[in-house]
Amino acid sequence: MRHGRMVRGLVVLTMLTALVAACGDDDDGAATTEDDGGIDDGGTATDALEITGVDYAYSSAPESLTAGLVELTFDNDGVVPHEAAFIEIGDTPLEQFLTDFAPAIEGGPFPTYAENVSAPAEVDAGESLDLTFTIPEGTYAMICTLTGDKDAPPPAEGEEPAEGAPHFTLGMAQVIEVGPAGDDTELPDADGSITSSDYTFDADVEAGDTTINFVNDGPNEIHFAAIQMFPEGVDAATAEAAFDALINGDPEAPPSEAAGPALGAEDVGFSGVFSTGLGSQLTIPGGFQSGRTYLAACFIGDRAGGPPHAVGQKMYKAWTVE
Repeated sequence: MRHGRMVRGLVVLTMLTALVAACGDDDDGAATTEDDGGIDDGGTATDALEITGVDYAYSSAPESLTAGLVELTFDNDGVVPHEAAFIEIGDTPLEQFLTDFAPAIEGGPFPTYAENVSAPAEVDAGESLDLTFTIPEGTYAMICTLTGDKDAPPPAEGEEPAEGAPHFTLGMAQVIEVGPAGDDTELPDADGSITSSDYTFDADVEAGDTTINFVNDGPNEIHFAAIQMFPEGVDAATAEAAFDALINGDPEAPPSEAAGPALGAEDVGFSGVFSTGLGSQLTIPGGFQSGRTYLAACFIGDRAGGPPHAVGQKMYKAWTVE
């Protein structure tokens, strides 16, 4: 199992796992908004947002975006993972926000004025993501909180990239105005849904479901869903016990035997990080499989600070698809 989102979530407000931005001085990429919006398969008008990330900047990123439903295309042209995270800052200057936000990376409190968070995209190096998400009107900082070091040697297969400084400290941050809202503010219809709340998940999915709407029902905290598929024959109770053993084991020691099933789990989806009332539509490659057990977990900490929800509040839930 690739533990990227899980490991990053243990260190930060993951946006951000999450994600869901880039860095550098590349002129090739372009990020634009189209005021007329695009038309999704359900026939709803949306704002179309294209962003190209490089090491370490957003390439030609827009200064404004229409609130409501957004169709994002994010191309990561860098050599390390990047994300697009939108955090409402109101009248606070960008540099002040970046200073105020820095403690959250280490589990500290989230800035009290940053009410809305919409972080839809976390994209591996050289890859692209198409995703639909929602965002309210306001003044936002668009940042990347990931920490991959572009100058580090390439990681071995199955290993995480070497960490460096958070990318927003290296220039991957800008102000973006969002709003006013367009006609469409709700996610389009999907095959199934995963809903988060403080502090659990409700999964309404069936075998074959491919498009999934994720919505955070809060009412207070920021959440995301990192979704894993466990090996055949693992039931929900065993999956949760293995996951608990993995995330609460001694980080300096090899995983215990009890964690074995979790080591064989596969990342299959990531919702992005959202505050209450917001969410995204994601795609599960190949769809949910009948008879297989899945687990959703959140590694964001409370707004007031503290351990990641999966650790402090056991915010993870496994289910077997019928």
